[in-house]
Amino acid sequence: MECTVAYIRDTHPNSAQLWESLKDNIAFVLSHPNGWEGLEQSQMRQAAVHSGIIEDTKGGHAQLTFITEGEASLHFAIEQGVLKDANLKDGDGVVVVDAGGGTIDVSAYIYGNTNPDQPGDPPVFKEAFIPQSYFQGSIFVTVRAMDYLRSAYSHHYQYPGS
Repeated sequence: MECTVAYIRDTHPNSAQLWESLKDNIAFVLSHPNGWEGLEQSQMRQAAVHSGIIEDTKGGHAQLTFITEGEASLHFAIEQGVLKDANLKDGDGVVVVDAGGGTIDVSAYIYGNTNPDQPGDPPVFKEAFIPQSYFQGSIFVTVRAMDYLRSAYSHHYQYPGS
């Protein structure tokens, strides 16, 4: 929080006035792995309280919103214009795959108008199914490759520690 305040004060014109206008109306959005739900979100909320960025009150808790990493990735792709030329039509789908070090997170979204009675409403992305998280990230690929190579070539070479 201190770094954020310093950044605003150091980079924006009229920073003192800007900060005064913002400081009492801050919303925090924290992303978490797809598989995390109530327990993990509760722990993150308590960490936010403990760190002092929100108060341990109903109003303080209301300042905090959680989204999955898949949803955060979708928002980033939209913001960066990745989907701009995709010519998405009502009912088209988008799949977000986050292949990380420990997990592979898969999220799917359907593009379209959620309120057919209001054709002027802008289309949105709606979750197509519950996001999934698999403990199959790159670290597991590395471990499996090492196991395979040791098994395949053990008769040619004695590995240290084996």
